[in-house]
Amino acid sequence: MRKSWGRAVVVAVASVVIVSGLVFAVTARDGQGRGAQWLSAEQAPRPTPRTPSYSTAAPAPTTRPTLTVDSGCRLGQGPAELTPVPEATTRRVNAAWDRVERWLAANAPTTAATLRPAATTARIAETQRKTGVALPAELVAFLRRHDGVSGIGESFALPPFHHLASTEVVADEAKVLCEVLLSSGSDDSVGSWWHGRFVPVAVNGGGDGLFLDQRAGTGRLGSWDHEGSVRFEGWPGTLTEFLEQTATALETRGTVLGGYRPVVTGNRALDWDFPR
Repeated sequence: MRKSWGRAVVVAVASVVIVSGLVFAVTARDGQGRGAQWLSAEQAPRPTPRTPSYSTAAPAPTTRPTLTVDSGCRLGQGPAELTPVPEATTRRVNAAWDRVERWLAANAPTTAATLRPAATTARIAETQRKTGVALPAELVAFLRRHDGVSGIGESFALPPFHHLASTEVVADEAKVLCEVLLSSGSDDSVGSWWHGRFVPVAVNGGGDGLFLDQRAGTGRLGSWDHEGSVRFEGWPGTLTEFLEQTATALETRGTVLGGYRPVVTGNRALDWDFPR
């Protein structure tokens, strides 16, 4: 009898505990149980601190400024055919290269080895199509002699550090510079920072280089500075003239561009000494 009575008491207590636990769980989950109502009747609700909400949605797109003047950029729309190169231009370019190559072979063979073979006519024409502007005749003659240079390090450079661009580099630089110009939305940058009818011909590895200005089809040599502006002052009028001046400096151990003098490194590579 006692065992039965005791067992009944235990069962009753356990039932109370279980029911109480369920009531508590439901009340804690949705806050709408009777227990919550009872509490609300007995005491004022406690204020809940407001938690800032953070949206995971993408920010609304902002309107970028657009150019209101013609940038000259016609990427991928260049002439399909190359303009024939005058024989006189080819002879002059090749004569300058003959002088440079003789000196490099005798004094800086490491640099001589960086001159790439000639580019094919098809490759040059494709570069012209990509840049969107007719390539100057002298640049075509340059590329038919050497398709730029290999790498930057000890490769041949017009003083002080302008490494001749390959067909690929010409097209790539023109694309990047035009894309930056178009995205800037700055009319003042057109022609002063870059123009779509500028043709890159040499790079310095730091975002700057030399170009030929084809706005009037003259191929005037200039330089661009990605943090500044283009400049024509102080440069020879053409790329060919610059190569000829370089050849003279090599042959005479003289200076060019206001004082740059050729030196040969211990690795038998050409370098340019900065004027002091």
